[in-house]
Amino acid sequence: MSYTRLTLLPSQLVLAVEEGETILDAALRAGLNLPHSCKGGHCAACRARLISGEVRYPAGPPLGITAAEAAGGYALLCQAHAASPELTVEIREIRPPVPEERIQSLPCRIERMEALAPGVMAVYLRLPSAETFNFVAGQYLDIMLPQNRRRSFSIANPPHDAQFIELHIRRVAGGEFTQQLFAGMKEKTLLRIEGPLGQFWFREESPRPALLIGGGTGYAPLRAMLHHLLERGDRRPLHLYWGAQTRADLYEDAMLREMTQRYPNLAYTPVLSNATPLDEWQGRSGWVHEAAFADHPRLADYDVYASGPPVMVEAVRRHFSEQGLPADQLFFDSFDFAPDALEKLRQTKPGQ
Repeated sequence: MSYTRLTLLPSQLVLAVEEGETILDAALRAGLNLPHSCKGGHCAACRARLISGEVRYPAGPPLGITAAEAAGGYALLCQAHAASPELTVEIREIRPPVPEERIQSLPCRIERMEALAPGVMAVYLRLPSAETFNFVAGQYLDIMLPQNRRRSFSIANPPHDAQFIELHIRRVAGGEFTQQLFAGMKEKTLLRIEGPLGQFWFREESPRPALLIGGGTGYAPLRAMLHHLLERGDRRPLHLYWGAQTRADLYEDAMLREMTQRYPNLAYTPVLSNATPLDEWQGRSGWVHEAAFADHPRLADYDVYASGPPVMVEAVRRHFSEQGLPADQLFFDSFDFAPDALEKLRQTKPGQ
């Protein structure tokens, strides 16, 4: 198999990029947690500067990079394939607050499963007792499938409460793993995971209060952050906005309301975009990011953490930037389909 010699700056680390894999996948395979989020070419979190060499995009230019950026030498590593024998790429190095963190490949088993809402399942994973899995609240892991395919899920529990790894998994029509999970996957099923991954964690060194905006199961990493901060005594103001379609999708609404009674620095606002008459909803309606901005128009006073569907994250990035939020005060995790799952979805829904 042919490969490309990849040099990462400023570290001068050298990797091999195999034919047919993206630059990001090569880095993850080598145990490097490069900046990234959606893996679908939408969010631009993996944007890096190409110093030498050439790349190509087999699926066409991704939406997350403009023609001017590409002409200026930038590439999206989650979609870019090597097109020359050697590449040199300059990346942003973001170090986790846990020095001993490293990407691991571990076996695990499903300890138990719990239905949270229609189409949402909590899955609790038991790791080997001899292994230590160090992660930061907000990160995710990959469940490995055959042919080295993977499915990414955020960790919903904080590191200090990690007897099991808790995932909140939404059923995806045609999704290989989620279809198996909801169609009768049993407790004690053996899986293999890789992680922890991602740079979506709370910047505790910041003095600013925080707005946390989640859409659907994008609530999961924010949940881990909140439990981590509040249960360790952090007293900064925190305001969680949770957007969902119907009342049933707010599967921890009662718990969050109770938490606001225990922790005076926590505010919680649920927002429904498609409430039904049966919901008898008296709360906020519409788009969750619009509710957050309406309550907090002075965005520069806050750090903002957003996670959920790409369309929601992109709306936050665009609108909040226009309204004065500095780029270095926005942190996001964009939930997108894995590349092979996205291609399957396109084949079953032509033109979409």
